[in-house]
Amino acid sequence: MHHLITAAAYEPDPLADPWIERYRVIGFPDEWRTDFMDLYRRRWRRREQPLGLPVRQLNALLRSTAPGLVATGRGAGSSSEVPWFYASDEMPSELVAPLLASWVMTLPPGTDSDPQRAADHQAALDRALALIDQHSPQWRHESVNLTAAELSQGGTAQPDRKLYHLLPEWIGARLSARPLRLNGVDLQFRQVTRDQGVELVSWPPRKYVRGKRTWYYSALATVTVQTVPFAARFRVHVAYGIRRWAAGSPVQLPEGRGATVLLDAPLPWPGADGPRRRLTANSLAFDRGLGTLAWTRHSLVELLPQLDVLRAYPKPTELIAEAADWLEGRDGVAAGILHSTAMDEHKVGAGLMPLERSLLDQWVEDALYPVLRRVPDYERAHRKPRPVLLPTSATKDPQKLDYRVQQRARARRDAVRAALDGQPLRVDVLWQTDETRDGVITALCEWLGLPKRTATEDGDYEWRVGDLNVVVRARPLGSLGASLEITRKPGWSRAQALAEAIRGRVTLTADQLGPSGGPVGLAIVETLGSKRFPRQDSDPKSALRHGCAAARRVSQFIVVPEDAEGPLAMRARSAVADGIRQLGAAVPPEQRLDEVLADNLQYLALWHVRRQANGPTRQSGQHLVALRIRPDDPVHPVRGWDDARKEWVPYPQLLLILAADGAAAAETRSGRSAPTAEERRDEVERQIRSLLYQVRDRPTLLLANSGNLRETWPGLSNGELARDMVTFYGESPVRLALHGADLRIVLLRDTNNRGETPQWYAPGDGDEPPGFSAGLWVARDAGPDNRVFLSTVGKPPGAGTVRRDLRKLVPDKDWPHGPAATAWNPQALELTVLGCLSEAALAAAGRTGTPPDRPAVVAAAVHQLRFHDEYDPLSRPLPLHLAKLSEEYVLPLAPAPASAVEQNSE
Repeated sequence: MHHLITAAAYEPDPLADPWIERYRVIGFPDEWRTDFMDLYRRRWRRREQPLGLPVRQLNALLRSTAPGLVATGRGAGSSSEVPWFYASDEMPSELVAPLLASWVMTLPPGTDSDPQRAADHQAALDRALALIDQHSPQWRHESVNLTAAELSQGGTAQPDRKLYHLLPEWIGARLSARPLRLNGVDLQFRQVTRDQGVELVSWPPRKYVRGKRTWYYSALATVTVQTVPFAARFRVHVAYGIRRWAAGSPVQLPEGRGATVLLDAPLPWPGADGPRRRLTANSLAFDRGLGTLAWTRHSLVELLPQLDVLRAYPKPTELIAEAADWLEGRDGVAAGILHSTAMDEHKVGAGLMPLERSLLDQWVEDALYPVLRRVPDYERAHRKPRPVLLPTSATKDPQKLDYRVQQRARARRDAVRAALDGQPLRVDVLWQTDETRDGVITALCEWLGLPKRTATEDGDYEWRVGDLNVVVRARPLGSLGASLEITRKPGWSRAQALAEAIRGRVTLTADQLGPSGGPVGLAIVETLGSKRFPRQDSDPKSALRHGCAAARRVSQFIVVPEDAEGPLAMRARSAVADGIRQLGAAVPPEQRLDEVLADNLQYLALWHVRRQANGPTRQSGQHLVALRIRPDDPVHPVRGWDDARKEWVPYPQLLLILAADGAAAAETRSGRSAPTAEERRDEVERQIRSLLYQVRDRPTLLLANSGNLRETWPGLSNGELARDMVTFYGESPVRLALHGADLRIVLLRDTNNRGETPQWYAPGDGDEPPGFSAGLWVARDAGPDNRVFLSTVGKPPGAGTVRRDLRKLVPDKDWPHGPAATAWNPQALELTVLGCLSEAALAAAGRTGTPPDRPAVVAAAVHQLRFHDEYDPLSRPLPLHLAKLSEEYVLPLAPAPASAVEQNSE
């Protein structure tokens, strides 16, 4: 067992002097902004006007073609006071002017059939181009402290806003100038600017040959600036992985989706033959208006041919057809399509093993010294890493094995009985193949320890084991599993046409299932694979879920064998387990804490669901889910808050309410504008205040994911946090005890695509390679009132037995197929004990006789909620896990057009 873990995170050295860099900077002149905006608005005739200029494309052009440019500033297009360029050397006007002119020429609309409007557009363009020479920006010097930060009132370091993009760019430039040597091979890296930080991509791509085909991949390092609650210094996180490139002939893009393309192009200036340091991101997608693939989102590749007439740049159709050739490069220009999991299989596995991750991390540490230092290692914060779980160790004793099987089945039956209040468990199996039908029945019997039964002529089964009655009805799914027939009528939006098709299938599904007497039932539905449906919107799963909910069934899907991966027995077992979970038969196991936390402790989990307009029903919607778990309650231990009825309802009932709200909200939304961001924030905070009042009668541990909730509860942002305090928008922080004498709050953060928590590995002992380790961890230099911990669960069982020292970037000769291995990228879950019964909190409340909490014990209680008898270690604690999964039932439907409503009313 490892006693330490190392985080791939760095911070300013508190013993070092301030880190000052001197740059030449210029702003974006105000004189340009007015005329450029007038030119750009001409493209938006009869549409909502843009809020600002599309400077992203211009900035990408400058970063990729202007020598000496270090970074471009954020917000420069709206204020001349904000630095636009950060450069190490002054760029001559003869270089900036043609770049700017090329971009300005993309602002006006294209050809216009009206001669007068066309002449007006040309006159406006001529005026804008003349401004470039008339108002040249003036260079000035600016010194930037790359470690500058201020402490919030709660003691959290808040870096200067410009550092979020300037510091990663500086680090990226430093790393791209230093090769990484692995197994005798030097890897060179290119810099890619992102919305959050930068990426370092090894270039040219590595090759992995298997059979008669070559697969392409690169090393990847992502650099971001982050803050940590109550930490006096900000952090730089570096995450490592594999970048895989699509190289099919042609590349198969998923229906309705585009792709990202990284472009490697030379400087388009005579004599500019210096080393290339950057790749630029471009986007391509199917353009319905053109009827073909096109560059989108102001991709830089559209501008470069205007500056470099000597070289050919890829057209989207050419790139898709000849992806491998463009990866190899043509006349000095190369381009790579990023592979996604929605594309065809890639023979290079994802992820890096601990040894290679540690080697990359050492390369970064050496490059950052002495300006940044690695954060201290983490040590164990709690002796017991897991709660009380049923035994799983291997045994050859048949009696012991049989006893364990019966013990687990008995525990499952008890959980189902508690979730259903002793009512029968009713299961509908809607099947398309005999194989799946029989597999699901067998899995259900094994899961609950039921004896084998023969179905009646109608396909019904029934068991009674102890106090649990189980009734199963198996019926063919029939035409309910066919593609949705979507008819787009004049005046109907895409979302409205889809909603109409869904409503029709909902009615048919509910009629076939019939009403469910007693408690909520479970429907296990066999569907075709998603690739069987010609259009993404035609997949009937959302309609089937709505239909099952209308018939008072929660639903779980299983794919037909010919479209699925993995053995049927395993998939059927997972379908049964997930279906039973939706009935609320999942409570946390007994915990093993160093100290007793509280008697009758209940858990409250909050999860804010957001559906975007490109979601499964093409309709946006939001909902705050609140879940309460009382592990010792004999009946319905898992409940959710029904805000309309102001009561706690059983978990499966909550899921049906979420589905019904999505269908009913279409009628209430008709004719009403969507709520503003401020209105959504106020409504969510109102609900949270109400929930805190509802749970104040007993000890409560509130769990919230900061990244998920802080948009609508801004008080969860790191800069707003204060120990044992809670903050709502526009108000000063108040003592947590005012919302509940025994209330505790733990905030969780994961990487959430922004690298907010660091990658990690457990350093090896002696000759042993680095590895993984489960536990609750605290920084070795943490103080006595430390509130921030890392929770890790080690390598999951499904990760296989890949060697920890396996090399994929430059494989060992003994392991030439190392790149094919799929490695696990470990993510640490950050736990911040925002509020507990600390000595200071108890003293402020006048509770001198109450023993104080140790924050490590509160964090350990949350960490142990990641373990359960029926799950592999969870990515989040069980209450939050169940709350997040409820978003599967948030399926808002678009309101019917007024004409359809009028016809129905007639």
